[in-house]
Amino acid sequence: MVKGKVRNSINYSIKDGICWSVMVGFVEPYIVPFALTLGANNIMIGLIRSLPSLISSFSQIISQTLVYIYRSCKKIVYYSVFIQALSVFFVSFTVLDTTGYSVYIFLILIIIYTFSGALATAPWFTLMGEYLPPDKRGRFFGFRTQIIGLFYFISSFLASYLLKENPNNKMLFLYIFLLASFFRFCSAYYINKMYEPEKLFHIPKEKSDVKIFLNFSIEPKIKKIYLSIFMLLLSTYIAAPYFSVYVLKELKFDYIRYMFVVSFGQVLTWLTAPFWGRMNDKIGSVKTLKYAFIFIPFISLMWMLTKNFYLLLAVEIFSGIVWGAFGLVYNTFIYEYVKPQERTKYVSYLIFFMSIAQFLGSMIGGVLYDKLSFDSVSTFLILLALSTLGRFAALFYFFKLTNPATALVK
Repeated sequence: MVKGKVRNSINYSIKDGICWSVMVGFVEPYIVPFALTLGANNIMIGLIRSLPSLISSFSQIISQTLVYIYRSCKKIVYYSVFIQALSVFFVSFTVLDTTGYSVYIFLILIIIYTFSGALATAPWFTLMGEYLPPDKRGRFFGFRTQIIGLFYFISSFLASYLLKENPNNKMLFLYIFLLASFFRFCSAYYINKMYEPEKLFHIPKEKSDVKIFLNFSIEPKIKKIYLSIFMLLLSTYIAAPYFSVYVLKELKFDYIRYMFVVSFGQVLTWLTAPFWGRMNDKIGSVKTLKYAFIFIPFISLMWMLTKNFYLLLAVEIFSGIVWGAFGLVYNTFIYEYVKPQERTKYVSYLIFFMSIAQFLGSMIGGVLYDKLSFDSVSTFLILLALSTLGRFAALFYFFKLTNPATALVK
């Protein structure tokens, strides 16, 4: 009986993932274009891409507390996803605002969108960990991620095609985001049908609060791995939020070329997930993570060397493959080294560090993008250079951890 419920829940998780990926394909690549349509400047773009992450980092404290109080991961995931669907629904109508505050309303709703999504993440990973045996997790997440990638590409391409054919029609953002909210509501439906073990051995044993959370009481070697990830993402986000501005305003790509450059890497990340999943199952997550740290610095370096669409597309193909190692490993890392009752806490800390890195990197990049000005070189290329240096620094720090981290390698 339980096995049947678990099998059904795994299938529901795939359907949830498909609906989620369609929402992401309609929303994530077009947050910045939507904001530009509403009249956002570079500082506001920086806030839109960073402030939601900063505020969402503290959702991890709330997430642990809610799971402990309600003794359920599924309930927290379901209501968080439902709220996220509502936020996307209301975001779509900001295009109709005539008060002059549309950009600020947009920012508030994107904060709710990001916060609710982050709130669901840790309990979702904890719940999924109860369905899958250790030797199958990498392959399952690789398979699920591959399916997600396909639907993400379809939805993202559809949105870009509509925007390219009707570049001056602001109402298209309303329709695209409404459709995104519909699919996220579908996602909530499938999550609600999932099974949660009644023994509750995956529930945290103690209630968290701000003081307890900020003590960062996690295993020292894992904390060092987290710090290396923090350094990598901080450096990455110095430039990452401004790719859209650079591609649309400086390179002047249309929406089809924009979609391919901005989204194709993400598609490759998901399509190559089964390869990284098999490698993860074979050699472990820490060793697999090395590939991400080695090659990620070269992505921003190559972006500095060309403005050609086809060469940049090739760089993004490489980028997608490399980030695939990072994306899958941080999904499986916690399962590999952390006890079930502590997984919510450790995932929460990881998301917290990643969110803070995203905020700080985005704000540093936003201030520099707005203040720096050179006649002979694009300001964005300066951001890329700083990002590249930071990524290499993260690589060197990670490799200094090689000996201490071997204790994690099975």
